[in-house]
Amino acid sequence: MPNKLFLIFIFTKLLSFETFAQSKQQYDISIAGISIGEMTAEKKPQGEEVMYQLKSNVSFWFFGKINLEYQTLSVYKNNKLIRSDVNSSTNKGDFKSKIRYNTDQYDVKATNYKFELDTAYTRPLFFSSVSFFFDEPVNVNEFIAESYGIISPIKKVKDYYEVQVNGNTNRYYYIDGKLDRAVMEFPIKNYVVKRKK
Repeated sequence: MPNKLFLIFIFTKLLSFETFAQSKQQYDISIAGISIGEMTAEKKPQGEEVMYQLKSNVSFWFFGKINLEYQTLSVYKNNKLIRSDVNSSTNKGDFKSKIRYNTDQYDVKATNYKFELDTAYTRPLFFSSVSFFFDEPVNVNEFIAESYGIISPIKKVKDYYEVQVNGNTNRYYYIDGKLDRAVMEFPIKNYVVKRKK
């Protein structure tokens, strides 16, 4: 009997570890109810670090056909962001952004469509764009948008969280602590990132 209890205990611990060890979520991306692509959000521990990855592939019409492949890879250690790389590849051009924590500051170099930033931040950062996909920002006041390298406040409004990045307002909606959908401002029409059931 003790052996059976021990095996049950070990099995339960392994299951809980697997749940913690890796988390993967799928999202549909749509404009005006029409699907334009998909996104995968993944969280994986690697030793003392935790890796967050977003990948999306979309295709839409904006004064011509736009094809976009987007990837964010952000790494945290002791709950603090230590590095991030964003790569977006489009048929209209490619863009990259990089954040590195070096001793006592973040070095930020970001390029995006009609946008460039080269700066440094000296305060620690504990929440970024990828974090929204895994953690509801309860009592979180600010975050950094990896693709722009901009630190912005997080505001709770009714049943969603609102942020502004480079003039765009985005809203994040949660159900039972999990991101259900995000409404992202876009020049022609807002697009929606919706969690797949």
